[in-house]
Amino acid sequence: LLLLSDDEALVNLVLGIVEPPWKLVRSSADRYTNRRMFTQPNVRLVILDDQTVKENDRSWLLARIRKHFSGTSLLYVAGSHSDGNERRARSNGAHYYVSKPLALDRFGHVLQSFLRAQGAKG
Repeated sequence: LLLLSDDEALVNLVLGIVEPPWKLVRSSADRYTNRRMFTQPNVRLVILDDQTVKENDRSWLLARIRKHFSGTSLLYVAGSHSDGNERRARSNGAHYYVSKPLALDRFGHVLQSFLRAQGAKG
């Protein structure tokens, strides 16, 4: 699972849910030019929190995630909701879209569902 976020509440939630055989790789979302992030092997789920990503860079980042992690489930957390944010996320393959303020319990249940579904795929 690749988590791209600077939101400590979101990071702590994911840390509390992810357990072996899953491995959590975390990076700051605004450091998306870091090549190491795109060389992670076996990524099966990406969580992108766009709060610290510049508006003009969001489409580019989503396209890069799709290119390097094709077939991977993407959970998109928008720093603030707009029709444009949601359209961009969904047109770039987001399997789940939510905006802040984040209902952590609900997002935790969604994450657990995606982890179970990915685990069932093997």
